Amino acid sequence: MGGKKKISEVLGGMHGKIFYDEPMSQHTSLRVGGNADALIVIDSEEQLSQMVRKLKAAEINYLPVGNLTNVIVRDGGYRGAILLMSGLKEIDYQQTPDGGHFINAQAGAALALVVGLSAVHELTGLEFCAGIPGSVGGVVWMNAGAFGSEIKDVVTEVSLLDLSGQKRTLLREEIEFSYRRTVLPGEAIILNSRLKLEKGDREQIRTKIKENMQARQRKHPLAFPNAGSIFKNLPGEPAGQIIEKIGLKGQSCGDAQVSTLHANFIVNKGKATATDVLALIGLIADRAKKEKGIDLETEVIVIGEN
Repeated sequence: MGGKKKISEVLGGMHGKIFYDEPMSQHTSLRVGGNADALIVIDSEEQLSQMVRKLKAAEINYLPVGNLTNVIVRDGGYRGAILLMSGLKEIDYQQTPDGGHFINAQAGAALALVVGLSAVHELTGLEFCAGIPGSVGGVVWMNAGAFGSEIKDVVTEVSLLDLSGQKRTLLREEIEFSYRRTVLPGEAIILNSRLKLEKGDREQIRTKIKENMQARQRKHPLAFPNAGSIFKNLPGEPAGQIIEKIGLKGQSCGDAQVSTLHANFIVNKGKATATDVLALIGLIADRAKKEKGIDLETEVIVIGEN
């Protein structure tokens, strides 16, 4: 449920940046998507808690997002409020008396800045994240990974806003991680993550970060708007290889194209719509099932109305 008029009435008097009837094509990394009833830029935990309480009481749909790098909004838009967590961006380094090394990062903090901070303090453990677009909250929520490592390898605790609007903290052993998924209490919103790293060699860390960045630049179609990997990999068989084997590398629907550089990416060649992108995703899934008997599962999140 939603409607910009209802949301404006419910949030009347609230402080912060609230954009009504906002084109999501201006915010998603794929540059597609219809209008959201409201886009709210979250700049504090207190503001987030207040917003959520008001929206829930009014039975208005809401969705917290990082920087919309792996989200596709359908062309009909989103009925409700998109909560853009980009204002929650504080990060800090902490060394504990027992010699532990930690980075604390709010959900909206850019992962690139966290990787950079780890290098400044000569900390190893986040090199695999170099070049992954997105925010810390999104990366933890989907247990993002690359080069054989995942964010679960360094997470020690996660602070959440729970259903009742209260802040709570879960320790690593209380969180269930799986491939491209972190199981958290229903509707909980990630506020902050604590990452445990190890002291390392400055030059080795910087070299590894540079190598990982260069590998991404070689393999990924960064010249065009995209949403990262579209499908989850299967054990022992990357989704991109499957898509290439069924002959869909370079396939287009409108201005949406299966990248000729990496077949698990769909790029926007200029004027693609969400409908074009979703048609291409459907075509790939259908062909993989018919020709290979493989059920490909999407890694991107699809929201909104047709």
